[in-house]
Amino acid sequence: MPLSTPPPTPMKPARHVHLWEVVAVRELFFLVVGGFFLWLCFQLQAILVPVFLGLGLAYLTDPVLDYVEQAWKLPRWIAVTFMVLIICALVTGVVLWVGPILLDQLRHFIEHVPTYLSIVADRHGIDVRDLARRFMEVSVNIQKNPLATLKTFLTGTGQVFYITNLILGTLGSFLFSFSLVIIYFFVFAWSFPSIQHTFWNVVESQQNDRWPKLLSRMDRAIGDFFRGRLLIALMMSVMFGIGWWWVGMPYWILLGLGAGVLSLIPYAATVMWPVAILLKYLDMSVGSSPTDNYWMQILVWPSAVYLGVQLIEGWILTPWVQSQSTDLSAGTILLVVLIGGALGGVLGLILAIPFAACLKILAKELIIPRIEQGTITEVPHEIYTP
Repeated sequence: MPLSTPPPTPMKPARHVHLWEVVAVRELFFLVVGGFFLWLCFQLQAILVPVFLGLGLAYLTDPVLDYVEQAWKLPRWIAVTFMVLIICALVTGVVLWVGPILLDQLRHFIEHVPTYLSIVADRHGIDVRDLARRFMEVSVNIQKNPLATLKTFLTGTGQVFYITNLILGTLGSFLFSFSLVIIYFFVFAWSFPSIQHTFWNVVESQQNDRWPKLLSRMDRAIGDFFRGRLLIALMMSVMFGIGWWWVGMPYWILLGLGAGVLSLIPYAATVMWPVAILLKYLDMSVGSSPTDNYWMQILVWPSAVYLGVQLIEGWILTPWVQSQSTDLSAGTILLVVLIGGALGGVLGLILAIPFAACLKILAKELIIPRIEQGTITEVPHEIYTP
């Protein structure tokens, strides 16, 4: 028995159609609202950055908090309190131990930059007198008032943080910003299960059951990427710093921290390899290091540390910590990182890979199957004229 087709719905005359009933108008409205929201977030970035940092930290630590809550049978707020104490202890330890050495190496580096530039100019015939003069002025300012000089570079763009810098100074501004992040983290981490429950209830209430699966896969890809990269970057920073300190590299903490931060972006830590060799060459040129085994100190030992850490990262850390969380090839990762950096700067470099992973999931589940089935066609619409 053939199935009966439902009767066609009557069409309204054009003069009776409201603007919000026109699909193009609704889509344009949503685009305008979304663009306005992004513009507003950009204008309020100084205020919203601690909020987003707290929310991101709550998102990244949620699996650990869930495990502690379930395995140790602790209330959520106690688990979050323990996590806050651990974060504060780690930050305090790093600041108290690494901070003085880092500032000393930074001061030493800035003091010697004019000398380094002079060596490069004499040996390669490059005129760097104006650049050397500018670095000399910065060096003198740092020696006279280091906090004021640092405040020039660390002052936020928003009025709230600008006023805080003027009143409390650089150290007070850092403590104020860090306190805000910790407060937002505590609030978001405590209520994160209810936030997730509400979100997934809204998603699962939709008639199409495909979206919960897609969003779950994208959530897993984003979470695994950021959690894995942060852990890998921390381990690589420690290994680079210890390795370069062991072989007598100058500015080993600066180089280790720089390599660790760049490790958040796959393959970006390669930049620190020639930088380490150049700094060792300049340091030996001014007579700060012994000249025994000249080429071994300049080329072999810095390269051995870099290649050894990269070997550990590629064969042990990444397969163990991150595996294939993004499901992207090495060539694709390099391409999307370059595009993200060109479009969004540092933030684009960090967000390019999870964004590309989400696009790949959407393409594999929504677009490619329809292309293979040949169902992506233009549906004709009748225009009603009374």
